Amino acid sequence: GTLAAATASNGSGEGLRSARGALRSARRSLSPQANTRAPNGTGVSVSAAAAFVELGHENIIQISQKCAEDLENKMREKNMLTQLLADLKKQKLQYDAKISKRRREVDLAIVQTKETDKKSATLIHQNKTLGSEVSGLKAENERLAAEVSQLRVELTQANEAYETEAAEVEKLRQLLFTYRKEVGQEAKQRDTVFQDLRATKTAQTLMINRLDDMEKRRGALKNCVATTFNML
Repeated sequence: GTLAAATASNGSGEGLRSARGALRSARRSLSPQANTRAPNGTGVSVSAAAAFVELGHENIIQISQKCAEDLENKMREKNMLTQLLADLKKQKLQYDAKISKRRREVDLAIVQTKETDKKSATLIHQNKTLGSEVSGLKAENERLAAEVSQLRVELTQANEAYETEAAEVEKLRQLLFTYRKEVGQEAKQRDTVFQDLRATKTAQTLMINRLDDMEKRRGALKNCVATTFNML
């Protein structure tokens, strides 16, 4: 009666577990520690005999059907689990492939990182070298800047000296122009004086010639007068 009630009230799994519990209870009832022997000396108690009587043919059929249903459910469960296991294996293969791909990418990234580190180290060394060169160029630029400043000062002084010299040269040019002008005027005056002198010499020569003619005429006239007086 307990096995039938458990089988009817619960589901497939629960009914099977209840039936198994009832069987274990019946077996315990058959043990000599749990029950006293019958007066006939068979060793079976009255309560155990009653439990076996309750387990009739119908209860056995129900238990068999429940076991069959449980077995089908377990088979379906097994198939589902098998399919799930196959899917999980397939996913595992996909994940393994992805992990392998990721590992390759990670290895490639590590290699690229190492190469980048090497390049970075090279660039750092080059930067240090360029920094030293830049420092040297800065020092050279500062020196050249100082020289340029000194040259600018000297150029300013030279420009001032040139302007002073240019002013003096301009004064000399003006003075030279004045002298040339005066020399030109003097030359004109000299030419005029030379012309006057030439004219004066010509007039003097004419006067001398005239005086000579007059002396000759006078001498001739004296001779005529003397001859005339002599003839008288």
